[in-house]
Amino acid sequence: MRHNEGIYRKVNVVIYYSNTDHSKRIAEYIAQQSGFPLSDIFDLTEYTFDTAILVFPVHCQNIPQAVKILLDQLRTKALIPIATYGKMCCGNVLYEIQKRYNHIITAAAYVPTKHTYLHENEFADYESLNPILSKINSREKIVIPKTYKNPLSNICKGLRSRMGVKIYKDSKCNNCGKCNAACNNNAIAYGKTNRKCIRCLKCVEQCPQKALHFISRLPMRIYLRKKKYDKLIIYVK
Repeated sequence: MRHNEGIYRKVNVVIYYSNTDHSKRIAEYIAQQSGFPLSDIFDLTEYTFDTAILVFPVHCQNIPQAVKILLDQLRTKALIPIATYGKMCCGNVLYEIQKRYNHIITAAAYVPTKHTYLHENEFADYESLNPILSKINSREKIVIPKTYKNPLSNICKGLRSRMGVKIYKDSKCNNCGKCNAACNNNAIAYGKTNRKCIRCLKCVEQCPQKALHFISRLPMRIYLRKKKYDKLIIYVK
């Protein structure tokens, strides 16, 4: 059983999916403290690990598509998913991962950090994540409870994002194409977005000319006025 032999090799990893680097910085701390190698989700060439720690943002209270694809490919003895969210609603993604994918989850967390569309402080209390680090060698399966998820969150996610936020370019754009290369969804060409755009703002963050900008439209501005929910939730046994 060569496949199973691969699973039991002592190969560990911290994987991150991050468009604006908030999740990446948390993954960097986890990698530094654990001694595990760090990898961008799109740079992976190996999918069999002893322990995999996966850090990713919640998108519209859902699991990002890139993370879904990875979870189908991963083979691990232990998975530790860490979902970051923008202090609005963390959704129910950790429960959904446990329910839908055949992984033994030994620890998990929802981490409140900066909302992509707001000017606010990022998550900085990294030491509060240490209970997760204490479980990286555990093989005890935890049970993740359901959390609140808006029943409308699965409807027209991309359309809602496009209606809520506009991305535009100014005269500093020199058509360098860096936004094209930065986008993992092929959703922008020389500063002009298309229907694949999920408004993650990776292109805005990585534009070398600072020529890309965004504005929140009225529905989004109203949504962002909601009371913030900034609770760190850690599941360990």
